[in-house]
Amino acid sequence: MGGKEVLFQNKNSQEGFTLRNQERELHDFEEIDIELYLNDMFITPRQFVVLTAPVAQNQIRYVQATVHSNGELEVELGIEKENTQLYYKICSEEECYQIFLDFYHNAFNPDRNEYKPVEF
Repeated sequence: MGGKEVLFQNKNSQEGFTLRNQERELHDFEEIDIELYLNDMFITPRQFVVLTAPVAQNQIRYVQATVHSNGELEVELGIEKENTQLYYKICSEEECYQIFLDFYHNAFNPDRNEYKPVEF
């Protein structure tokens, strides 16, 4: 019976994920926390949000987002290959929410043709 209790411990939390912005980093959080972090980013200048998985999903280790000074919302994917490469696209707030939530639920399978390499 002890083993079954662990299965119901916190069904809403995805173990091993990290959610962070420029002020805080969370290791024990729920979907609503992702939404709150993104909402804060949408209304406050120079904010960012990063959601990192414990292991890469479809070669994606993390998703991150920021709003540029011109109001464009950029979502970036950290793709793990031989090293981590960044790819980005400009999207709407709704699409950004969906990307983060799908990634959190291991259901994110993006069309990589929609993303461009980040140039440094």
